[in-house]
Amino acid sequence: MSEASRSKGDQMLLESLRIRGLKSYKTLEYVTNPLYVKHHEKLSVDDEWIGSVRGPRDDKLPERFTPLLEKRDEPLAINLTGKTFTVNIPEELAEKGVVVETLWDGLRRRPELVEKMLTEYCIRPEEDKVVGLIYSAINSGILVYIPDNLGEDVKVRLIWLTGEDKGVTSAVTLVYAGANSRVSVLEEHYTYGVGAKSFVGHIIAVFGGENSSVKHAIFNNLSSNTEVAIYRRSYIMNYASQTWIGANLGGGVTKSHVDNILVGNGARADTLEVTMASGSQRFDVTANLIHRGEGTTGRVMVKGLGLDTSRIIFKGIIKIEKSAKNTSAYLAEHAMLLSPSARADAIPGLEIESDNVKATHSASVSQVDPDHVWYLMTRGLSREEAVRLIAMGFFEPVISQIDVSEVRWSMRHMLENKWQRRGEKEIDLETLMDIYVEPEDVGKRVEDIFGTHYKYVYGKG
Repeated sequence: MSEASRSKGDQMLLESLRIRGLKSYKTLEYVTNPLYVKHHEKLSVDDEWIGSVRGPRDDKLPERFTPLLEKRDEPLAINLTGKTFTVNIPEELAEKGVVVETLWDGLRRRPELVEKMLTEYCIRPEEDKVVGLIYSAINSGILVYIPDNLGEDVKVRLIWLTGEDKGVTSAVTLVYAGANSRVSVLEEHYTYGVGAKSFVGHIIAVFGGENSSVKHAIFNNLSSNTEVAIYRRSYIMNYASQTWIGANLGGGVTKSHVDNILVGNGARADTLEVTMASGSQRFDVTANLIHRGEGTTGRVMVKGLGLDTSRIIFKGIIKIEKSAKNTSAYLAEHAMLLSPSARADAIPGLEIESDNVKATHSASVSQVDPDHVWYLMTRGLSREEAVRLIAMGFFEPVISQIDVSEVRWSMRHMLENKWQRRGEKEIDLETLMDIYVEPEDVGKRVEDIFGTHYKYVYGKG
């Protein structure tokens, strides 16, 4: 196939996704599952608004991110309001077949792989109204490819920056992990500038080959003027493992959706999510486990904290298909409310078509225990300090299960600083590490855990 023909085919594929997405957005209802008709959040942005503001921009990289440009020893991509600002991959990894490149470069160089990922492993435009909106406005994307039998861990960092002044990021991330490979992907969303409204839509697809290990973390630290929709889906083959880690802190309205599809025998999927809602923020979080292979294991643990007049909705289902014998699945959704005006709903579900399986779920929505507050106050803490300690401790059972130290600390840092922004000075990493003590980190400096680059990013979102 000629270069011109291939380029034309690439454009046709993306144009087809845009057309299908726009049709789905205009024709589908927000909710198709009758269980969720009364439990969902709507975005105020629409295709006409996005179409009027998503043109090319010449924004400069915010100064606090410029030190990252000097970091050349790990794969890194920075995207600036729908445009790729920079992509770096160390030469030694590139020589081994590791790929980190834009979606458009991937379509040009590896069209069969990208087309397969987009058409078979991504959530499709016809499945959801908001997914259709994201596809209709797609303006950026990254492909991560790890070849079979690569005998080392690969860490990839993707940063998405969106201008608050009518900025639109509508992105796709594709992660292909070959057989016997190991990869960790960290994606971070931030807002810059000043403005009234922006939109971030993000579709993430992961394919985990046989005996592979994929860990994907995504941090939403966007401004409250941003409307957010993040959809993730993984397909996991024989004896592979997939871990999703999420921190939802930003956005005025945020829709977060995760599908774990355990295709292979002996596959394992873990989803660990934390949400902190304040002000008038609204979070709509869905996490599903879909078991198809025999002897698969799935676990979802989602926790949320509601303050002020915020609202949190947790939804999810465990589906065990006929072929998925000897499966074990667990779904937990728990919310704590720190204000009488905050609201939360937790709606777990089970759909079991096979026998000889173990599937359990738990859900709770509760106020902070006044006895716990009283006890801490008798030990010399103020009421505010006592409530903060209980609130941060509420997340620790989830955070402590994350086996990547820098991700654990990053999540704590973001949560603590969101709490601090309610009226106190932001906390730095050095101080944070004096508050939280983990056995393996005793005596370590910030640089020992994060290197020298993470400290530039976890400031005001």
